[in-house]
Amino acid sequence: MYQRTFKHATLWGLLWRSFFALVGVVILTTILFLAFGQEHIFFIRILSDSLLYFLVYKIIISLMKKQSLSIRSVAKSDPKKWDELLEISGWTLLTAVVATSFSIFLLTVISFIPNAYETIIPYIEELANGDDISFIYLFVIAVIVAPIVEEIIFRGYIMNKWADKYSLKKGIIYSSLLFMLFHVQSFFIPQLLLGLLCALVYVKFNNLFYAIFTHSLYNLLVILPAFLVPDDGDMAVDSLLALSEELPADYLIFSAVFIIGLLVILLLFTKLFRSIKDQSSPYVENLNQ
Repeated sequence: MYQRTFKHATLWGLLWRSFFALVGVVILTTILFLAFGQEHIFFIRILSDSLLYFLVYKIIISLMKKQSLSIRSVAKSDPKKWDELLEISGWTLLTAVVATSFSIFLLTVISFIPNAYETIIPYIEELANGDDISFIYLFVIAVIVAPIVEEIIFRGYIMNKWADKYSLKKGIIYSSLLFMLFHVQSFFIPQLLLGLLCALVYVKFNNLFYAIFTHSLYNLLVILPAFLVPDDGDMAVDSLLALSEELPADYLIFSAVFIIGLLVILLLFTKLFRSIKDQSSPYVENLNQ
């Protein structure tokens, strides 16, 4: 007999098990680096990151079985409809455009703040001249592995719990904020928008596959430009330094795109939020069908 709600699902158990999994993977990765050095760095990173995601996935499944939670009711295996996927793709494309233009908008705003660049240039130089990451690594981890496991964690497990414990809207917001905090390297806003979009897609269709599809497509759209139009780190820093003296017109255009796109997304999210009335969590909805 399955639990009727996710309300009493343990988060502490998920946290400490994931922590020990992380420690184990870090130890293994260190051993591999000591054994093979920098020669196979990309292979080691793919192996270690994939292993960590796999372990967390197994932890989630194990916890759900132990707590008599229906795995099928979280995921839902209904046939996928092309018109729904096309609609979701449009939302995801809009979110990806806003997310990629956010960094330019942020730089544009900072360019109007006196002496701001003296503070942020060291950080920008570190980002521009950091280690290269291969497209293969990003595709495997960011487009395939991470969307599956992260959606199971943040939407399938955490959001369902908080939705049943507090309310569906609070579950959406709280889980999206937590998702954002776990991706601080993205300057918060893009990952907050992605988290909200994945949560709302999951709630609208009660199908975790759609949230995974949204997450995967978003990551693909975000990483592709960096590899299709490669940029030299030193040139990037020089162009950013020039912003303090003269702001290029294309920065203003991208900033306008960000503002307009953000307004459209907020209208979309507002519409989706208003469609949520007395609906239960996706888990409860699927379990009752």
